[in-house]
Amino acid sequence: MDDVNAAPAVMPVDAIKTLMMLRAEMVQREARMSAAINDRVQSLRQEVAQFRRDIAAIVEGAGNRIALDAKEAVSPMAAEYGRAVSGASAQLRSAGRTVWGWLGAAGAILLMVLVVGWTVLGYYRRELAATKEELQRYEDAVPVVQAFYASDAVICGGVICTNGDPGGSRVGDRGQYRAARPRPQP
Repeated sequence: MDDVNAAPAVMPVDAIKTLMMLRAEMVQREARMSAAINDRVQSLRQEVAQFRRDIAAIVEGAGNRIALDAKEAVSPMAAEYGRAVSGASAQLRSAGRTVWGWLGAAGAILLMVLVVGWTVLGYYRRELAATKEELQRYEDAVPVVQAFYASDAVICGGVICTNGDPGGSRVGDRGQYRAARPRPQP
């Protein structure tokens, strides 16, 4: 029997795999960016610590004049360092905004995939319920069709006409029905 109400195709697994790969790439990129920023900040901290140790050694070993000369010599480096730290801080803030933007986009995509998946699942549940009902009607009709084909009966004018068995058993509350003769075997 032809199935007129065929269910539409299921959402391709490739689309889900692609979305999962995109998410993994975004997480990896975020991890790389975070590691690079952390490395840069750690490097700057180490440079600052080394710089401070150098200054402390110079100041402790020399008099006021040497300390003054050292400070004057180091001032341009400190200003350069301050500019470098400011630049790194601005880059860090920019990278943070980018990461949050990617996370927001990934969250929106995930939410959209979940909503679409839930909608498709609901559609297929309704289709499955309708198909189960139709199948149950067919299964309920099987005994009737088997009995019709086993009996010497035909359809005439929209009703069933039988070749009644005069010796057959009677059924019904008043015995008004009689069993049909078995269908002759060819």
